Amino acid sequence: MRSVELFAGAGGLAMGVGRAGFIHEAVVERNAYACDTIVENQARGLREVCRWPLFQEDVRHFDYGSIRGTVDLLAGGPPCQPFSLGGKHAGFRDDRDMFPEVARAVRLLQPRAILVENVKGLLRQSFFKYFEYILLSLTFPELDRKRNEDWLGHLGRLERVKTKGDYRGLEYNV
Repeated sequence: MRSVELFAGAGGLAMGVGRAGFIHEAVVERNAYACDTIVENQARGLREVCRWPLFQEDVRHFDYGSIRGTVDLLAGGPPCQPFSLGGKHAGFRDDRDMFPEVARAVRLLQPRAILVENVKGLLRQSFFKYFEYILLSLTFPELDRKRNEDWLGHLGRLERVKTKGDYRGLEYNV
């Protein structure tokens, strides 16, 4: 089974996914220190990471076209700072909110399954509508935001599609 790992950090989730039997086609992480940790573990021969194709880049610029064939699993942990109990609680207003990039990756790769982890703070009442938006944007990844459409407008469109119940495009059970 083939996987793509986004927001890999030092590789903890990717190691678990690998131990579950997946072969990573790409492990993507922007942070240089996290990538250095993976590279050091590869150099030391750590079995779980030796064959990882590591890409040190921002997922917003990653070329998914380089991945050929079926991807069975898209996994990753988008940055938690926008939703963490500590910090500014900026949510969708935070430049580090990468959930739209997860939806874009799903749209482009069309994996058989998605595994995304984040912090408990995302479930707070103040983020309720945005959490609903995340779920629906992953449920209907082909229904991308229109130009100049904010997330609330996009949420309304996604809710109408769900309510209508006759969508025939790519749909995930999220």
